[in-house]
Amino acid sequence: MTTEEALVELGQKASCLGVGMMGSGITMLGNGQDVEDNVELLNNLPLVPASYVVTFLGVMIIVVSAVGVYGGYQKNRFYLTMFLFFNLSVFLTHHNMQQTLKVIHAGIFVLLLVNSIYILTYDDDNTLDTVVKDFWFEEGIDARQRRIAYQNYFDCCGWVSNTDSLASGYSTPCTRGGPSACREATQKWLGENFTPTALFGVVFARSRSAVAADISVYTKRRGRGRVAALVDS
Repeated sequence: MTTEEALVELGQKASCLGVGMMGSGITMLGNGQDVEDNVELLNNLPLVPASYVVTFLGVMIIVVSAVGVYGGYQKNRFYLTMFLFFNLSVFLTHHNMQQTLKVIHAGIFVLLLVNSIYILTYDDDNTLDTVVKDFWFEEGIDARQRRIAYQNYFDCCGWVSNTDSLASGYSTPCTRGGPSACREATQKWLGENFTPTALFGVVFARSRSAVAADISVYTKRRGRGRVAALVDS
């Protein structure tokens, strides 16, 4: 396998991952926007911004991967150089450019890793209590309507238990028989709609170091000078 073929293969694999990430981000964005529009009590949980980050990073990965695939097929030095800049900056010979691109490359995947870990904390009891609980147990007609809207959206009753909002002062009706408490229902919803993408992001971000190591071994076997020549020629 030539160096160009190896880069094409890498670009194809990365582009598939990028498409998956972008698609997941768009799905998350739709779900997050729907919650934001219908469940006021969850507006302080940044579902939409986190979804934009996932979608943006997916698009970035697709664009960079497409550049690599095109450059490999066409043996186009410019596009191969761009791909190498973002994926194999460790092999660049110009020290200042190498360091700058390492920072950019690392920044993209650190952002992905941090954003994914942040999403994973959304369905934690303490996180949801911090975002919702104090507002849930406010009194008044507006607060009651917010609870009803929440219960209707997630098909749940109460917050910690399904009866804790029936007391005088809250007077929030529960018209369902034996429903889940709303905190539990919210955790289940997040687990189905956001957690899988977050786990994928963590695995993908961590796998980049393994991919770089594999390419490092390959290029050392094939000859470091061939990769440098693609960049310097």
